Amino acid sequence: MPRRAAGRAARPALGVAIAAALALLLAPAAPAASADASVRAAPTAADGRDPVVSGPLEWVAHRDNPFRSGDDPDFINSDLAFSGDHLVQGNFDGFSVWDIAEPADPELLAAVVCPGGQGDVSAAGELVFFSVDEPMSNDGCDAGRVAETEPHWEGIRIFDLSDPRHPEYVAAVHTRCGSHTHTLVPDPARSDVVYLYISSYSRGDGGECQGRNPVQIVEVPLADPAAARVANTVDYFDDATAFGPGDRVPGGAETRATTGCHDMTAYPAKGLAVAACRGDGVLLDIADPLHPRVLQRVRDPAVAFWHSGIFANDGSAVVFQDELGDGFINTCSPAFGADRGADTVWGLADGRLERGATFKIARVQDDAEKCVAHSGGVVPVPDRFVVAQAWLEGGVSIIDFTDPAAPVEIASFDRPGYGYSMDFTAGIWSVYFYNGYLFASDMYDGLEVLRLTGPEFADAARYVSGELNPQTQPEFSWVWREAPVVPADAGERAALPVAELSPASVPPGVEEHVVVRVPAGVFEPGETVDVWWMPEQRVLTTGTADADGAFRAELAPGALAAGAYGLAVRGDRSAPAFAYAVLEAAEAADAAVASVARVDAGASATPWIAVIGAAGLLGAGALVVWSARRQRAAVRRRAGAP
Repeated sequence: MPRRAAGRAARPALGVAIAAALALLLAPAAPAASADASVRAAPTAADGRDPVVSGPLEWVAHRDNPFRSGDDPDFINSDLAFSGDHLVQGNFDGFSVWDIAEPADPELLAAVVCPGGQGDVSAAGELVFFSVDEPMSNDGCDAGRVAETEPHWEGIRIFDLSDPRHPEYVAAVHTRCGSHTHTLVPDPARSDVVYLYISSYSRGDGGECQGRNPVQIVEVPLADPAAARVANTVDYFDDATAFGPGDRVPGGAETRATTGCHDMTAYPAKGLAVAACRGDGVLLDIADPLHPRVLQRVRDPAVAFWHSGIFANDGSAVVFQDELGDGFINTCSPAFGADRGADTVWGLADGRLERGATFKIARVQDDAEKCVAHSGGVVPVPDRFVVAQAWLEGGVSIIDFTDPAAPVEIASFDRPGYGYSMDFTAGIWSVYFYNGYLFASDMYDGLEVLRLTGPEFADAARYVSGELNPQTQPEFSWVWREAPVVPADAGERAALPVAELSPASVPPGVEEHVVVRVPAGVFEPGETVDVWWMPEQRVLTTGTADADGAFRAELAPGALAAGAYGLAVRGDRSAPAFAYAVLEAAEAADAAVASVARVDAGASATPWIAVIGAAGLLGAGALVVWSARRQRAAVRRRAGAP
């Protein structure tokens, strides 16, 4: 964006004991709770401007902008950050904190008034960082906007979100020319600090914000955020390499001069970042995050304003956005063509970018609307490059860039226009995928929650993480798609968490139900858990860990040949660790021998397996009943009964 001012009848006592034991062994698993979208009330827009939704996409929830006051641009929403069950939504007048534990029913926890646009946000644990790119009278939340030529403050504010209903202002760091956006970058060698790459570009309207503005790197000690400071300053350009007006190509875009960077996206797992710097795109090596190094600078005569970038999960490509017109015009019309105000795919190999195809939404927008490529992020679909992206009043688009030569839109969300042109700008600022849902920040209207549907998004819907700063791109891995590796060494197996089977032995050739239990504390509360049938490396069932981290499921392995069958119980978030058990298919006598053998085997056996023979228990029960009947018959004979 531009810079701007019940039970059964009783049996005899022994029978009750047997029945209770069997009930304990064979009780079916409780059904998992279901959030059935069909019974959920559909959201509606307060002003009747319900969106048009196409493709495998569902509109789940809407919440109004708590800051909104008419079309005052000082109250528009900006970007998003996610920490656990909390979503932080930036605003030109502060930020909102939403509880998204139930994504279909977001709850506003706080609306923190702390003026200073554009309110770009990120989170690190319980800390929230907030960008201020307007000249303010001071660094506090009581500050007012002042002229650039007057004494003023701009930079980063830091808040403590320990109490999300009452965020606490902690500190501020002044940066030259403010902070239009910032990108959080971890240090691979240190877990006690994070770095903020501050992007801002010179306005040329007086004060300190003139000339070419370098990137400033703020170091934040996580245990002492009040000690945050500018630790380094890096200029990715010099006078010869920065794009200038003289570098424009006849017939090309009126590309902006590179007077600083607009935004950056870091991919720490790859040691890379891309910077969108108005007239230039930059590929960076961030292996040493305090000293980023330029690998390549690229230009595109069709791009007017390099706005942002998104990496493919495998690092094979980057999509850059062109914010032609600074978000003030409708570039989604035939007048601008298909390659202006659009996305461009760049292949990435061996530390070099190579230009590919462009993409722009085909939905023509009314000229009163503002529409241009804006902020978005990856949707974690295995083996594909799927992006959710905002287009301001052009809405949300889900785009498949897997074939870089032929990007295609697969779903969209587009709200009707206001019927008039906003004084500033409007529409969806950004949209990001987080824990099964898409969250979109609407500048005027508030917060939208969407959900991708259909089997092609099943793996994405399952993906859960504890934090997301969209410009700090995570590397997605789908651990549930690969079978666990069971240690060959008995000692290593013995160290695995306990998994109990009831029964632990079943008769060969008979279909039996088996209950598997893993005790509390093994899994994270609520995480998705698979039970793997290791002989065939397939999933028997999938469930959810309880609030205490325990897990229980009923299995139907089918009729088994005599033998031993391994099962691995693994959670998505606690992987690669898993619990292990062995199910015996053996006759009762064989099962008893196997049980004794396991006990006698000592440390070399598998003590983490509970070998409880259901067949043996049933045999013992039958023996008791037969003995009781013989005793009753003897009594009747002595009494002369027939």
